[in-house]
Amino acid sequence: MKKIIKIFIISLGCLLIIGITAVSLMVGITMFNNTMQLVDNESTNNEKMYSYLEEVGFDLKKFTSNYNIEAIYIQSSTGNHLIPADYICHDGNRNKDTVILVHGLGGNRLSVYPVAAVFLKNGYNVLAYDQRSSGENKAPYTTFGYLESRDLNDCVAYLKSLNENIKIGLWGTSFGAATVGIFLGTETANENISFAVLDSPLSNMTYMLESELKNMEIGIPVDYMLLTGSIVTKIKLGFSYKDTDVCRHTVRTNVPVLIINSYADILTPHFMSEDIYNSIPHNKKYLFTVDDSRHAEILFDYPEEYEWNILNFIEQYNL
Repeated sequence: MKKIIKIFIISLGCLLIIGITAVSLMVGITMFNNTMQLVDNESTNNEKMYSYLEEVGFDLKKFTSNYNIEAIYIQSSTGNHLIPADYICHDGNRNKDTVILVHGLGGNRLSVYPVAAVFLKNGYNVLAYDQRSSGENKAPYTTFGYLESRDLNDCVAYLKSLNENIKIGLWGTSFGAATVGIFLGTETANENISFAVLDSPLSNMTYMLESELKNMEIGIPVDYMLLTGSIVTKIKLGFSYKDTDVCRHTVRTNVPVLIINSYADILTPHFMSEDIYNSIPHNKKYLFTVDDSRHAEILFDYPEEYEWNILNFIEQYNL
């Protein structure tokens, strides 16, 4: 009798473990599916960007007539996809210092043309590219900057293959700023990047997911959903949610960093910029903050101050 009871208890325990594992796997897969593909190529096509540029009052026709725009395709070193990019300069001369522009979630390489104009008129060339699952970039998944930083690495390698001596700067906005921030912790960045500008940066994927899940009031513990989602993401893509924390990467950078943010930004609150700023281990950093701009709209609300802060930062450190 005791043996039967023991077998029953063991069997029940095994069933509970299997049940908990199955439920956890289901929750984790659901989390993965709803967090790792936030945009696609259709929702970020050029037609959408034309409408965006018109909304912000950007004269695309004038821009394309003023500058030489060459479409290029860079082979990804960490996937089978190509990285579509626009190499933009005044006269086709590639032997100029170049700034790589990294768009935010929902954009593509055309959406950063307004800031490209700022750098171009001040003598820089620009390389603007499509992030994964955006525009013409067919790579799957949107990983809050983690895998996207690999494409940025390939863009840097491409520029260095053209001219080893040019200086390279980085600019990223929102989700794109997370891409830049994660890349800044790499040896490639520390050896090859002269400066970086993070506009309205996303610093912490976990915080954003936690806030969204709490607002949804699903009835499942938020910590449990985050844990299972992180485990499935680690299994499928090789990184956890914690790995997307920008501060875990910027703590290793020696690159001068300018951070731009607004107190009124509710998508990437000001504390995110402060967290990144405080994580940077050196003193070649500056935090420029305005009071009233919405997310990633500081360039349009304060164009003169925006440009001045970037150029002054570069000049201050002779970059």
